[in-house]
Amino acid sequence: APRVESARPWRYIVIHHSATDGGNAEVFDAAHRRRGWDELGYHFVITNGDGGPDGRVEVGGRWRKQKWGAHCDTPDNAYNDYGIGVCLVGDFSHGLPSRAQLRSLRRLVGRLAREYGIAPERVIGHRQAPHQRTACPGDRLQGYIDDELRPWLRSKPVIASDR
Repeated sequence: APRVESARPWRYIVIHHSATDGGNAEVFDAAHRRRGWDELGYHFVITNGDGGPDGRVEVGGRWRKQKWGAHCDTPDNAYNDYGIGVCLVGDFSHGLPSRAQLRSLRRLVGRLAREYGIAPERVIGHRQAPHQRTACPGDRLQGYIDDELRPWLRSKPVIASDR
């Protein structure tokens, strides 16, 4: 993710699954526009080999513009206004993302957290945001976030936790 000098004050990273077998940023952009949204709701999409190479990180238009997200509606809208939306292609209710997807997720989230001073506690699965009624990002990916990704981030001394 290229650093943009006029960056929003990012405070959260919200991880999603597409709950589809395949897809990519272009496919999801079209689906989101059909819903009446202005463009792809996520900032990043990590493909799974069905719609793009396994583990490829696609950078959405919102990230390039440093624009608010449309991926996690909360009463105060903080998780859209200040949350970076990352979607992994697949349904992770019962299985984990591919090794390539997890490697890309860890690399992307590690870099974003470091770059923007996002504390590990603010790296969440969609369902962990306030007032959510969703299974997203699936039980298995949520378990990975809680049991592996966040502890790994905590082990990195460069990430500030005071924001």
